[in-house]
Amino acid sequence: MSMSSPPSEALMGGKKKARVLEGEDARLLCSDALTEVFNRLPARTLASCRMVCKSWMSLLSDLHFVHEHLNRGQQKLLLFANDRVNDRSLATVLADASGYMYQLSRPSASRSLFVHNSCNGLLCLGDSRGAVELLNPTTGESLVLPTPEYTAGSSQFSSSNWHSLGFCASTKEHKVAHFYPGDLGSLKACCEIFTIGGRAWRQIGSLDGTPMDRGMHVNGTVYYLTKIRYVASSRINCLNLESEKFDVLMLPPRKTYGRHCSLSELQGRLCLLVVDGTLEGLPRTMDILMLDNDDKRSWTHRYHISLPLLMQSCYFTPKHAVSHDGKIWVQLFARSLYCYDPNSNSDELEIACPESEFPFSTHTFVESIVPLRQHYFIK
Repeated sequence: MSMSSPPSEALMGGKKKARVLEGEDARLLCSDALTEVFNRLPARTLASCRMVCKSWMSLLSDLHFVHEHLNRGQQKLLLFANDRVNDRSLATVLADASGYMYQLSRPSASRSLFVHNSCNGLLCLGDSRGAVELLNPTTGESLVLPTPEYTAGSSQFSSSNWHSLGFCASTKEHKVAHFYPGDLGSLKACCEIFTIGGRAWRQIGSLDGTPMDRGMHVNGTVYYLTKIRYVASSRINCLNLESEKFDVLMLPPRKTYGRHCSLSELQGRLCLLVVDGTLEGLPRTMDILMLDNDDKRSWTHRYHISLPLLMQSCYFTPKHAVSHDGKIWVQLFARSLYCYDPNSNSDELEIACPESEFPFSTHTFVESIVPLRQHYFIK
C-alpha cells in the first residue's frame, strides 16, 4: 500500500498565512459593520456601550468616530433650572420625544449652579464661587478647570463671570474664553483662554467695551455684544478661536434697535434678535437677522414676528432662540417659552408650554459622546 507524502512546509505556511489574512479581513468587516450600527444609535445608548468591553471603548473613543457621530446628531433645546426646594439642578432636553431629564450634581460648597453655554454636547457650568466645570450630561463625565483669578467669589450676573465654550474645527480643540473688566476706569475688557487639555489660562489681549452677555459661539468664533460704560455699542466684538485674534463686526443699519437686542444661533448662522415697539400699547415685534457665513459682513432679514400681548410696562430682551423641528423656540422671560412656526399662516409668537415652576435658561444642545475622562482630551 502506498502512502501519500506530507505536505511541504511552504504549502503549510501559505495556508496558515491565508487563514490569518482571512481572519484579519473578517475582523475588519465585523468592525466596519459594528461602526455602522453604532453610528445609527443615539448618544445615550453609546454611553452605555462603552462599558461593554475594551474594544468597544476604544472604537467609541476614536476621534474620527466621535465627531462623525456628533455631526449626525440633531440639535435640540435644553432647559436648565435650579430646584431650590428639593436642592437639585435639572437639565431637561425639551425637544425630545421622551422629554428626557438629566439631574446634575452641584458642588457641596455651592447653592447655585448655572450654565454659561453649550457646545458639542458639553455644558460649560459655573457656580457662586466662580468655579468653571465642563460636563457631558450624556456620558456623566466632567472636568473641573482651574479657577480664573478674576472670577473667584463672583455671581452668575457679575461682569467678571462671562465665559463661553467653543470649538476650533481645524485643530479639534475645545476652548473656554473668559472676559473680565480691565483696570479701574478702563473702557476695555481683558480676555483669557483655557484650551481643554492644557494646564493654565492664557492672556490673549483686550477689546474695547464691556461684553453685555456671555457670548455666542458659532462655527469657531465667539461673538459679543458690547457696551461702553452704560451705553450699548453699535458693534459686535468677535474672537476667532483658531487664531485667538479679535475682530469687529458692525450691527446692520436700521432705523432703530428698540434698545433690546441679543445674539443667537439658528441653522448654523449667527443671528441678531431685535425687539421693537413702545410702551403706549402699540404692537411689539421681533425681527431675526442672519449673518452671511461667506463674507461675515452681510445680514439677511429672515423673520418678522409679532409678540404676544405682554406686560406693557415691562422691557425685555429675548434671551435665546433655537431652531428645532422646523420651528423657532424663543425664551422671553425667566419662566416662559414661546414658539413660532414659519410654515403657518400666522406671524404670531405663541406660548409653547405652561409657565415653568422654576426660572430656567435655554441652550442649544446636541447629545454626544465627546469624552471628558481624565487623561483623554480631544486633540
